[in-house]
Amino acid sequence: MEEETFEIDPQDLLLENAMRVVFKAAELLDADDLTPAQLKDLSGALRDATEIVVTIESACGCDHDHEGDVA
Repeated sequence: MEEETFEIDPQDLLLENAMRVVFKAAELLDADDLTPAQLKDLSGALRDATEIVVTIESACGCDHDHEGDVA
């Protein structure tokens, strides 16, 4: 029996993690009782997620304008 191997693209993994941060942030922002510390943590996490997406976008060599791709 032949064993299948899967190759995981590190950029895909980073992008998936960044999107999880964004969705978790949206859930937290719906909460009525965020503390200042939680808001600071949330802000930092969103900044990190944004940096990941910008880094991935700038590393793309496809000559396509990704600015319009963001929904």
